[in-house]
Amino acid sequence: MSGNIKLSDQQYQMVQALWHLGAGSAKDVQQALQDVSLAHTTVGTILSRLEKKGVLASEPRGRERVYRPLISEGDVKRSMVSSLVSTLFKGDSKELLAHLVKEGELDGDELSDIKALIDKGAK
Repeated sequence: MSGNIKLSDQQYQMVQALWHLGAGSAKDVQQALQDVSLAHTTVGTILSRLEKKGVLASEPRGRERVYRPLISEGDVKRSMVSSLVSTLFKGDSKELLAHLVKEGELDGDELSDIKALIDKGAK
């Protein structure tokens, strides 16, 4: 799956858990999400919906389904950032960076790191 991938925070956390696990059941994902208190059945429902969206694939293992991601973290980040820039900043990624700087979201060290990345990319 590529293109327009939109995940809620909860969905992203579950897919992120599966990237870390490689594959897992709803119970495995629930245990991996220690900071999130969701019922096992709720996790299963969300994983099933992600499978229908083409984000995950599953296969039976005993009485459980084991899910594995069909998309990479890079694919999701690219798509979600692209959507954010397109929606909020009219496609101008410089405006996103300017917004982060103006709002104090980036400190001096982070700005230095970004400048180093830009310098490196320009060579």
